[in-house]
Amino acid sequence: MNKLFKIAALAYTLIVGFTSCDKDEAPVDQEYQARVMVKDGETKKLADVSVSINTEGTISRHGAVYSLRNFRQFIIGEDGAVTENVAPQFYFNFKENDGVSAEDAMLTLNATQRNMDVVSNTSRGYTLSYIDKAFESVTAADNFTAAPDNKVGIVTPFSPEGTIGWSNYDMSVHHILPIANRTLIVSKDGALLFKFRINSIYSNETPNKESASDNYVYYSVDYQGFK
Repeated sequence: MNKLFKIAALAYTLIVGFTSCDKDEAPVDQEYQARVMVKDGETKKLADVSVSINTEGTISRHGAVYSLRNFRQFIIGEDGAVTENVAPQFYFNFKENDGVSAEDAMLTLNATQRNMDVVSNTSRGYTLSYIDKAFESVTAADNFTAAPDNKVGIVTPFSPEGTIGWSNYDMSVHHILPIANRTLIVSKDGALLFKFRINSIYSNETPNKESASDNYVYYSVDYQGFK
């Protein structure tokens, strides 16, 4: 009996000891499991890894900054198959690193000749603001200005006074040029989430003509989450 009692007591001590260690151990800060996980220095083709069957482009990561290149989406037909027709709106979610459906979007990126507005999904609580400061230097401590109607687009000579955009339209060459050092901010229910900049709407970020280039709409976007 004494031997059995000693064995039981030892087992109880070990169990209590392990339980105590588990309680005392600091929780591990797990990285959010996005739909598309990208390692530092890695580039992935969205056509190969996207959860959405109609998404194209590449995504890469350098440190904490993600780079979305040549992003676009295609219309899905009534039969559920992807067509060859480019969609008039693209949908992206920075948290998922992926093109998504309209319902799951953080942002809508309009993609027609006359409408390249970027709009936040207010139905999910996402809002847009901006600051005229270099992307790399923007921090959560900065003061941001709300974007009217949670939208930024192309500023032309005919735009209403006070229009806030991510780009200007150069009438001399009929090209869309990003506004230097304009950084955009996505928040959700008042909490800062991501800063981002739009670099280009031309394929490979390069207009294909000296004037009136037509190799669009391919979004190039850099983004980074606030810590």
